[in-house]
Amino acid sequence: QLSLRRVREAVVSTQSTGVRDILEGRTQEELTTELSVSIYDTARNDTAKKRREELERKRKDDEARREEMELDYLAPFLARIGAPAKLTPELAQQLRDDCLKDLKDRLVDMANLIQGRFEKETQQLQWKQNWYQQNQTTMTKEEEEQYVSFCSEAMFKIHILEERLNRHKELAPQKYVALEAKLMADARLSELLS
Repeated sequence: QLSLRRVREAVVSTQSTGVRDILEGRTQEELTTELSVSIYDTARNDTAKKRREELERKRKDDEARREEMELDYLAPFLARIGAPAKLTPELAQQLRDDCLKDLKDRLVDMANLIQGRFEKETQQLQWKQNWYQQNQTTMTKEEEEQYVSFCSEAMFKIHILEERLNRHKELAPQKYVALEAKLMADARLSELLS
């Protein structure tokens, strides 16, 4: 009985020590608890917050730089006349007219370019259709498929060019009026053109 008692005491002592160790470990864990913040919780995640603030700062810097670098549409025309410190009404009128003429020329050039591409594609399609009419009876199935593919692609290109030309014709007058308004609002010209 005495040895049984000693064995029980040893088991209880061992279990008590184990329980005490577990409790001490839990107490230590509670004292040194450090919660981790989810990477998706951007309000509390310092790394994400710093990154978001950095991106916002860069966006604002880029926007400010873009505004500074916005093209001065009068600069090339002022350079041509020697960039005078003070403009006369005649020079202001000449600048306005030159600037508007340059825009008009660029718009006409763009329309001509689109029109030229449209006509070239149309001529190629017409030539291919004539060729098909002449060789239709002697064509292989593969040549016929190539012809159909060519026609489909050509029609698509023609349609796109036609849309571009129509859009250009629609927007060109609006661009001209917008530039004219900008020139009239420009501080360097507005007083002299009134």
